[in-house]
Amino acid sequence: MLTGVTVSAVTIALVLGIILTHRFSARIDVTSARDQKLAPRTEQLLSQIDQPYRIVIAAEMESIDVRSRQRLNDVLKEVNRFNSKVMYRVIDTASVKGMSEYKALVGELVARDERLIRDQVAAVELGAAASNSLSTYLSETLAPALAQVQESIPPNDGAAGNNRQYFEQAAAAMRLLSRDLAAAAGRAGDSLKARIDDIPVPATDKGAGAIIDPMTSTVEQMTSLARELAKFVNGASAGPAGDLARPLLTEVEQRRDQAAVLMDSMRRLRRLDVLRIVDVLRTGSAALVIGPPEVGLSAIDVDALMPSTTWLEVSNRGTADLNRRVEELIATSMTSLLSPVRPIVVIVHGELRPFFDKVPLFTKVSERLQLRGVEVIEWAAMVDEAPPRLAALNPDGSRPVVYASISPDSSAASPGSGLPSGVDRARKLGEVLTRLGSEGKNLLVSINPSVLPTYGDADPATAVLARFGMAAESGRPILREKVTAQGRFIETDQTLQPIESPHLVSGAVRGLPTRFPWPISLVERPGDAQVRLEFTSLYSIPANTSTWVESQWLQLWQTPREQRSLLPDAPVFDDGRDGRWPQGQATEKPQQWVTAAAVERFEVGQVTQRLIAVGSNSWFIDQVTQPQVQVDGRNTMANMGNLEFFESAVYWLSRNDDLIAQSPSAQAVAIIQPIEDTALSRIRLALTLGVPVLVIITGGLYRLIRR
Repeated sequence: MLTGVTVSAVTIALVLGIILTHRFSARIDVTSARDQKLAPRTEQLLSQIDQPYRIVIAAEMESIDVRSRQRLNDVLKEVNRFNSKVMYRVIDTASVKGMSEYKALVGELVARDERLIRDQVAAVELGAAASNSLSTYLSETLAPALAQVQESIPPNDGAAGNNRQYFEQAAAAMRLLSRDLAAAAGRAGDSLKARIDDIPVPATDKGAGAIIDPMTSTVEQMTSLARELAKFVNGASAGPAGDLARPLLTEVEQRRDQAAVLMDSMRRLRRLDVLRIVDVLRTGSAALVIGPPEVGLSAIDVDALMPSTTWLEVSNRGTADLNRRVEELIATSMTSLLSPVRPIVVIVHGELRPFFDKVPLFTKVSERLQLRGVEVIEWAAMVDEAPPRLAALNPDGSRPVVYASISPDSSAASPGSGLPSGVDRARKLGEVLTRLGSEGKNLLVSINPSVLPTYGDADPATAVLARFGMAAESGRPILREKVTAQGRFIETDQTLQPIESPHLVSGAVRGLPTRFPWPISLVERPGDAQVRLEFTSLYSIPANTSTWVESQWLQLWQTPREQRSLLPDAPVFDDGRDGRWPQGQATEKPQQWVTAAAVERFEVGQVTQRLIAVGSNSWFIDQVTQPQVQVDGRNTMANMGNLEFFESAVYWLSRNDDLIAQSPSAQAVAIIQPIEDTALSRIRLALTLGVPVLVIITGGLYRLIRR
């Protein structure tokens, strides 16, 4: 009896424990690369989903590397675990079961979109009926009427002879159009009868397409006919034939307008998601994210989602890297559905000509943003005074536009007679940025060291900062001295961690190393009292005895990087010209050189304006963002924070605050660093001696209490 009671109690406790863990669970990821947990951006994205979403992967699974399949399955399970409304289905198109699942999926989507399918079928049937009606009018009414007009024209007059020939040809053209319209109506009707086994899947896209082409030709030819009829009716020699043609003009214009409306309605029919899925799945492989009917679907590159064995062997990617790759693709595809209004980034610079297609400086930034549906446009301000036209990308003006600047080298001389120098180009860029700022545009301003402040002049490229209560000390970049066994070195680049702050951008880059070449100090300079400014520091450099702002930097700037260690007169701190502390003197409070800041500008009657100023110019070019290092035998980006910072800045400036969080690709960087030897020895000693001593002390205390 005692044994039975014990077993029952233990069983009940286990059952209750299992129930509780299902309802209240916590999963703590302690891996160095955090490969057992979704990235913050993915979690933030999934938390916004309150309607059913479905991820469908269809492929011949036996031909895919088992590692790719496993990584895909792991990520899909984790996505579903985080938000159960995001379901997934993997279909093996090479199996009988896979074909059954394929048909079941089509049946579910047909049932889901039943109302939309019914409406589109009715629209196509109406279009087919209208095509038949117009066909009858052209062949039985308009063509005979045009022939009658032709017969009423005297054959002897030269001009009249041309008119007779035109109306004869016009009547023949109307009969041909009539046959085309009738045939199109028949093809449209046949397309509505399409089925997959016993599932009706009306191909409304093909039906509408069958009507659009002949209807377009009809509208064009009837427009030409109306124009010629108007000329003939208003001509001096129209006579009796003009009386016959006059009522035709009004009738042709009315029929033409009706046909144009019908053609436009056919073009506006959105292709059914179920039809897109059927077409994709027929190819044998597909990866789709299917949202609610009003959202639609998006596709993912199957080869990128499940890379081949050859790619895996060559790339030497680990488990964490593959997980992040899969997660990045899925999250990006879902983002395109949840955020239909995506920003446009215009990179404005002061170079003499456009260079994006000739010099690969921003390839990775462009690829990263384009993957998320964000277009990157180049604006060479020295060539085009006006900003690029965005009508094709932003026809209704609903997409936010972010202007990011690249400053020219102000120390550069004129490349030829009559060509602007670096100073001239800096002035031009400053004028453009100031104008954009006054127009209320949101800006991402990158700052270069400038020679003008060393001559006592203001840096024109940074004039726009005054509107946001800031100034840049661009005449004195921040340098750092480093003394090693090999000698004394001057570092012009700084790898920084973001400042801990509640700002969204800071949270997105937290823990990620970000490199700033030739950093510039930013300071607050409040101006108009009628304007409220919210200033947030994002990155800073600690002030210490080895860091200072240098005034005599030009020679170091103009020396190639690989030769700077050979300079005999490298810059040294000069107390009379340089600055050791941000406020000019040391204080008890630790001081920081602010190198990146975000500002919101509030003015009565104006839309809130945003700006991010970065005291570095080349911080998001490929040469800075792409260097790699090995961590635990894996290749990873050395400066992962740079791309994350740029992307987060774009989202913040475009007011897509919900998308600001660390992306999956950033999670591949290990945040648990190797333990130093000294610390490791202490931990081992504590475990070896501390645990036994703790047991002895605990036993002694227990003994005392029992007495």
